[in-house]
Amino acid sequence: MKDRSLEQNILLFDSRFMSVIFFICSIMVVGIHSYNATGLPVSDITSCIEGFFCHGLFIAAVPIFFYLSGYLFFRNMESAIDVFKKMRTRVKSVLMPFLAWSSFYFLFYFLVSSAFGIQLDVPIVLTPLNILKYIVFYRYSFVLWYMFQLVIYILLAPIIFLILKKRSVALSTFIVVTLFSIFIKDSIGVEIFSNEIRPLFQFNFFCYYLAGCVSVKFTSEINKLKDYLLKNKKLSIVLTTILLIIFSFLDWLVCDGIIQVFYARIFVPIVAILLFVLVGLIYQKIPYPKQVSTMIVYGIHSIMGRVTSALLLHISPYVPVLVLFVITMAICSVLSCLFAYILKRFFKPIYFVLSGGR
Repeated sequence: MKDRSLEQNILLFDSRFMSVIFFICSIMVVGIHSYNATGLPVSDITSCIEGFFCHGLFIAAVPIFFYLSGYLFFRNMESAIDVFKKMRTRVKSVLMPFLAWSSFYFLFYFLVSSAFGIQLDVPIVLTPLNILKYIVFYRYSFVLWYMFQLVIYILLAPIIFLILKKRSVALSTFIVVTLFSIFIKDSIGVEIFSNEIRPLFQFNFFCYYLAGCVSVKFTSEINKLKDYLLKNKKLSIVLTTILLIIFSFLDWLVCDGIIQVFYARIFVPIVAILLFVLVGLIYQKIPYPKQVSTMIVYGIHSIMGRVTSALLLHISPYVPVLVLFVITMAICSVLSCLFAYILKRFFKPIYFVLSGGR
C-alpha cells in the first residue's frame, strides 16, 4: 500500500507555472480596480464587456492566490517542527511586506495631505495607538485586506496541520467550513474606525486557502487528472476556454445582481478552477517578466492607478469608456511592473522589504 504520508512531497506545480499564474492574477487585480463603467446601464455594451472581465473572470485571481498560498505552506510538511519553521519564514515573506506596505501608504497619505492641505475622508490623528491601528488594519490601502487575512490564516497553521493528518478529516473540515461560509456566516468583522468595519476573519476566502492546504493530501488524484488533461491537451484547452467564458459570464450576471441566486459567489470557485486549469495547460508558452515581483505589483498598483488617472485626466472625456478602461489597465500594469523592476535593480534593500524577499 502506498505511504500517504509521502504524497505531499510530490511536486504538483512547477516554479514556472507558479510565476506565470501569480503574475497573471496580479494583472487581473489591476484590471478589477480599473473598472470605470459604474453608472452605465447593464444593457450597455461597455458595461457588459467590463462586467464580464472585472466582475466575472478577474475576481478568480484572489481565490487562486489563497489556494496557492495554502498549498505552498503545507507542501513538504511532515512534522510540527516544520510548521513552526514555515511560520517563521512567513514573517519575512508575508508579515514584513504587509506592515511595510501599510506603513508606506499611511506615510504617503499623511505627507501628501499635510504638504498640499488635502482633506482626507478620515483625518489622521497622530497618537501611538491610532498609528498602530492605521498600520495593522491597513486604513489607507484597503487592497491589503488580502495580506491581513493571509497572516490570520497562517496563525492557524498548527491547527490546520492537525486536521491534515487524516485525509477524511481534512476533506470533511473543508466541506463544513465551505457550507458554514455559504449558509451561516461569511466573515467576522469589527468597527475599528468610525462607521467602518474591518473583517477580522473571512470564512469565504479561508475556504480557498484551506482547499490549497487539503490538496497536498490528494496529490495522486490531482496528478492523475493533470495527466488525463495533458493527454488530451488540445481538446482540454478548447473545452476549458469555452466553459471559462460561460461561467465568467454567469459570474458577472450574479455579481452585479442581474440574476438572483441563493449565493452571490456561487460561480467564483468554478471560474477560478477553470482559469487555473487553462493556465496549467498553456503556461509554458506564456511570456512573463521574470524580474518583476508580483508582491510589489500588487502593493503599488493602487498608487499607480491614481497616477494613471492623473495622466489620462485631460483626454478621458474624449475617449470611449471601454477604451479608457483598457488604456488605464495597460498603463497601470506597466507602471507597476516598471516600479518593481527599478526597485529590484537600484534599491535592493527596499525591494527586499516590500517584496518579502521574493
